[in-house]
Amino acid sequence: MGGTMIDKNEIYVQLGLLEESLAYTLSQISAVRDALDESLRENATIRMENEKLRERLAHVEKKEGKASSKSKNEPNPNLIQIFNEGFHVCHLHYAERLQDGENCLDCLELLYR
Repeated sequence: MGGTMIDKNEIYVQLGLLEESLAYTLSQISAVRDALDESLRENATIRMENEKLRERLAHVEKKEGKASSKSKNEPNPNLIQIFNEGFHVCHLHYAERLQDGENCLDCLELLYR
């Protein structure tokens, strides 16, 4: 009978160790779940910020596209005024006086491209 008592005590010890091991494993699972929840929240926040940034970028690009299409169709009024006053507006001869009746192709290209 004494041998059976030792066996029962050993079983209780083993069960206690198993219970501790399971409790530790459960706490690890809980920690991993918490980290996953935090990552998912952060991911959702970043996705929303990303979407807002994409919308803002598209809006800015659309504005810039309109502005650049206007500038491509219409020459710069300041450059036209300088050119009409008889000065080069091209990079090569900028601010040099045009000769009487001279039409600089570089200036004209810059104004009307």
